[in-house]
Amino acid sequence: MSLTSRGRKVVSIAVVGVLLVGGMAAWALSGHAPALIKGPLGLGSSSTPSPPPPCPLTGLPPAGGKPVPQRPVAAVKVENTVDAYPLVGLQNADIIYEELVEGGLTRFMAVYQCEDAPKVGPVRSARTTDPKILVQFDLHPILGYSGAQLAVVNALKHAGILAYDETTGGTAFTRAPAPRAIPHNLFVSTPKLYARAGKAASQQAAPKPIFTFGPKIPNPSRKVSSVVIPFSTGVSGDWNWNATSGTWVRQLNGKPMMLESGGPIQATNVIIQEVTVTASNLVDVLGNHSPEVTLTGSGRAWVLRNGRMVTGTWSRTGPKAVMVFKTKKGTIIPMAPGTSFVELMPKGMTPAFTK
Repeated sequence: MSLTSRGRKVVSIAVVGVLLVGGMAAWALSGHAPALIKGPLGLGSSSTPSPPPPCPLTGLPPAGGKPVPQRPVAAVKVENTVDAYPLVGLQNADIIYEELVEGGLTRFMAVYQCEDAPKVGPVRSARTTDPKILVQFDLHPILGYSGAQLAVVNALKHAGILAYDETTGGTAFTRAPAPRAIPHNLFVSTPKLYARAGKAASQQAAPKPIFTFGPKIPNPSRKVSSVVIPFSTGVSGDWNWNATSGTWVRQLNGKPMMLESGGPIQATNVIIQEVTVTASNLVDVLGNHSPEVTLTGSGRAWVLRNGRMVTGTWSRTGPKAVMVFKTKKGTIIPMAPGTSFVELMPKGMTPAFTK
């Protein structure tokens, strides 16, 4: 069958088109073609969307596939005595610090950023240690507390902390009914704390990570099943490794320390940071001097993760610098993605590990 002149032109154009498309496809597959060429051929993107960035303080994906909230941390001072148990809301925290206060007791500071907690507490008073911890996270972190001496309030203001108590925090704070009694019945809502902070919080971005996260445990490390961290005579932080849950579980009188939610206090990483503690000029109603904790310089550190312990050091070059944890060889100790519990153990104490 013979083609007309017009037919031959149509066939020629079709052949050129096929060759052109084929050449473009080959170019795109080579990886050197620009996005303008890759896009129309469907080669410039994957059908699987990229996962959202992880939460900066845990290294975990945000709950429900949501993006990381663009906001500073919101911390809450939490009591740690028998009268306060069971504690509330710690299961939602990204990081929890334990610090020494008067009379050899300790208190927790729960730090939230990626998740909220509608009820946290019982809330207690602030100390000079708190702004020293918080300034490494944000320009203006938030703190919920029950009150403080004037020197502490001034230290919080000087550090740029957005600090709120029951008087200034409005509806963020509530009192629980009996059987909880004053002063062990004050609670705070982190969503309402953020709302109370308003533009001062909403105009801030998410904090930068203060830990490095990774799957590899540095060498050398050793297997550990439990640890007792002394803070004073008769007061310690005790942890057991639970291989089933893959977490360290806080102990109370030889049993898991339970929260009001029904679960135990647990952490993926337990970081023991040896710090210098001296007596300040501030005293409580019983005449006990408030501890002054030094959080710059360097000291010994022990990092527990994945049922193992790495011995190393911590260092901090200045008041607003981030704490850095390194092995004895000088390499950064990566944390396992998850919640971290930082124990600010006084210098002169020694943790006791059980294999």
